[in-house]
Amino acid sequence: MTTQTDLDPLGAATAASPLMSPLSPPPAWFNNDDLECPAGQELPLDSPPISPLTPPPAWFNDDDTKCPSFKRSFEWLAEDGDDTPLKRVCLEDDKLTEEHSDIPNEPQTPVSNESEIPPCSILTIDIGKPEVWANLRGGLCEALPYFRAYKGSLHSRNREAAGFLIDKEASVRDFFGSQVIISSAGGGRVRVAETNKMVRLEDATDDAMNIKAIRKAHENRALIAVVADVWGEMQITLAGHNPVRVWRIRLEKANLYKPSWWATEDGQQPTASAGEKPCVPFKHCDDCNIESKEIFSTGWTCLNHKCNSFFKFPPETGEIDVNELAYTEAFFNKRHPFTGPLPLLKPEIPSSTGLHGTEKVLRRGFVCPDCGCCSRQIFWNRLVCEHCAFTVKATMLPYPKDALENETAMFDLRMERRRKQNRAKKGSVSQIEEVKEEKVDVTELATRINRSCVQLTQDLALGQYKVRQYYLPDPEGNIIGSFTLFVSNSNINSSENGPDDIFRQLETTDIGLKRNPVAIVGHKLEGLTRHFQQNFGARYKFGVSVQSKGFDEAPDVVLRALHRLVWAGKGAIAATTEMLADGEKKLGPTVAALSLGSPSTMKFRPKIKSGFGDSLPKNTSGSYYKDVLEVPFKHGDMMVMHGQAIHRVYEHAVEPMGMRRFSLTCRYIDPDKMKTQADRDDAAAKGAFPEHSTSFAYNGD
Repeated sequence: MTTQTDLDPLGAATAASPLMSPLSPPPAWFNNDDLECPAGQELPLDSPPISPLTPPPAWFNDDDTKCPSFKRSFEWLAEDGDDTPLKRVCLEDDKLTEEHSDIPNEPQTPVSNESEIPPCSILTIDIGKPEVWANLRGGLCEALPYFRAYKGSLHSRNREAAGFLIDKEASVRDFFGSQVIISSAGGGRVRVAETNKMVRLEDATDDAMNIKAIRKAHENRALIAVVADVWGEMQITLAGHNPVRVWRIRLEKANLYKPSWWATEDGQQPTASAGEKPCVPFKHCDDCNIESKEIFSTGWTCLNHKCNSFFKFPPETGEIDVNELAYTEAFFNKRHPFTGPLPLLKPEIPSSTGLHGTEKVLRRGFVCPDCGCCSRQIFWNRLVCEHCAFTVKATMLPYPKDALENETAMFDLRMERRRKQNRAKKGSVSQIEEVKEEKVDVTELATRINRSCVQLTQDLALGQYKVRQYYLPDPEGNIIGSFTLFVSNSNINSSENGPDDIFRQLETTDIGLKRNPVAIVGHKLEGLTRHFQQNFGARYKFGVSVQSKGFDEAPDVVLRALHRLVWAGKGAIAATTEMLADGEKKLGPTVAALSLGSPSTMKFRPKIKSGFGDSLPKNTSGSYYKDVLEVPFKHGDMMVMHGQAIHRVYEHAVEPMGMRRFSLTCRYIDPDKMKTQADRDDAAAKGAFPEHSTSFAYNGD
């Protein structure tokens, strides 16, 4: 037997420098391949600065080999801003929404002339040492409010770019200076079979979401990272292939008082200030009559990608190799004034004053105040830096009873509206009369039920609970398992050592809850579970491998919950066996769960390859596979799923709808299916109930 304690409170990456912003290409010394970068190696400080007119230094590495360091950093970049407040924007779960900055502001940085910039000798930030950094993308995205793109490079909200991380794809004319960065936006890449690499072989379109977001950032000119210019160019990315159009981005550093940590000592002094405005010539195109800057030393060309003369140079310039073009010094040295306040690069650890610990603002990662490492929140009751020894308590306070009651009241209203919307209370459910003649209307509980699928149901009398049992079929109509819901009530919840007491004890007892790796374990893109977990009993892997403690190490509060689930499981299995009189009694493994705290819903839907959708077109989206059953799952409720085939045919999900929820789940682990005798012996030892726990046996009261 094993039990797993999961926490589902509602609400719960790589780096920042003196911010070369999310909209910044990387120094050439790191890339974004899928190889691990050796730790502890630093940026060579004796290397010359990158020049737009000279080859990169020897340590520049833009291939797919290992890089000297994976630490990522950003700098605030801006164009000529106005008095509009800074916005920070990002892309989360494909929902684009605007969010105004609520980060504490540093003193406003005025635009200054070069003569006013303090000499490097009196500046306090160490060259070559980023103020904020991370080794993992998850740490970056959880800790920083201005970059939360867990997989992509563009971070946006309200269709407006806020962060742009580039750490591999260096291309022709990319430039990384102490005040100006030039890079290109993604798009047009195709995987080449011979090398298995993504190569830009197609024109980048101007209607792609990332290009629109970057253009909008450029137009607003008042973001954490503001694009100082956007234009199209042609590049040859593969020998023998025609040139392709690429969208280029120019970024400028907003705060000229702070040196750029990535610059070398010799190249640290800014080459131009925001007060300088070198003349960058403009010319009108005879074909489209649109003005374009003269940015190449070879001469002027139209930069309007819709024009027939786009990237066509005058005949007098002779034959042009587009990959050999170089930008003019005037274009590099152009600066645009920025006068808005700059948000803090290094966010402070959020204060828990007036909060209880599971609010969304306290569920994110943090920037270590000692070393600047962006770290994920791994442990339930403390923050631990993923680089140094910094640790701070993050004690969870008991969630107020009235807050839980208010959540539940609002939840009940929402569920009633959902029942009406889904017509879940329309008449009684048709029964399979060969199995059971009487009809039982259970739809006052379900918030969604597909009567053509879930036809067989029954009420049960078990303890003081109101019990509903649903039978789930396969595509041929054969029953493959049962789902039983035990609906609790105030008498059960408030009883001694009942759900109320168990919930309060779990809030204050340290049972070792933590988040565990769920994807690409050990990689820089490693993902963690959203919830916190601890396993007791036999070791079990379901999606996430979690180390287990024996039941002899489990606190009594966990053992009391376990005995409740054992009682519920026996009752549900017995009822299922009695109902299925056709001899199909061995449905397989059983899973039971106790929900505590905030309310939730539990739902089932057929898997795409289950056979239910055989009549649908081949490439039908998963959204067409609707939920066939949804029920409320509230404080004190228990559920039992019986039947191995349920997991093969259906997906099930629990959606929490509150601030703090514990889910205690148990299942039987068959030792005969374990690979080694050592595993079987370990399961037998850890799965044995302590002798004193027999006094916790539950009878349904």
